[in-house]
Amino acid sequence: MTSGSSSVSQIPFQFEHNQQNDFATFFQGENENLLQLLKSIASSETTHSLYLWGLKGTGKTHLLQAVTKHANELDFHVAYIPLKQLKNISVEILHDLGDLNIVCIDDLECIIGHPEWQQGLIWLYNELRDNGYSLIMSANTSPINIPLEIDDLKSRLSWDQVFQLRLPNDELKIQILKQKARFRSFELSDEVIEFIIRRVDRDLDTLMSMLDKIDHASLAAKRKITIPFLKGLIK
Repeated sequence: MTSGSSSVSQIPFQFEHNQQNDFATFFQGENENLLQLLKSIASSETTHSLYLWGLKGTGKTHLLQAVTKHANELDFHVAYIPLKQLKNISVEILHDLGDLNIVCIDDLECIIGHPEWQQGLIWLYNELRDNGYSLIMSANTSPINIPLEIDDLKSRLSWDQVFQLRLPNDELKIQILKQKARFRSFELSDEVIEFIIRRVDRDLDTLMSMLDKIDHASLAAKRKITIPFLKGLIK
């Protein structure tokens, strides 16, 4: 991995809609300080080890991919590892990451029950720290509560700066849905979005999946997106 652009392209992971997952498209809500720190890390203005945690739909993946995209555009050496794709990855990949400026490890909870990965992350953690580089990790629970089998890794996670991401309120969800709809080249009225939020599970991942379904169904039916149309779709 010899350059910022190649370091990402050589890792064959799928980014779902990640072309929009940048800092500009993240609604910060209560996370202003975290966003500023991540921008600083992505620009290599500072180096840190960070641990981000929160429930599904709080934007952890968005932020890690935003860091990766920003750093890559500045030609820094960077990698994003989505551990949800663990079955497609060899733990040996960690041996190639210690010389990168920034490594983003997503979905840390996926290595519970995989001690070889936990040991590999200890090695990577130490190497990045010794080289003065940054490591950003995300998980669905706090470093204290994540049930990892190797205590050395668990203790290292608690040394990091830890940030908890909160679920967005309904007002913020409306802004997010409007923005995501515009990226897909269609508009949603406030009335339609409020209807969606009332009728669909309110976690952001479910709402994004519903947005995809609405997009595809409206194109197939060649119909405007109205509440009567949505009623039939949701049923």
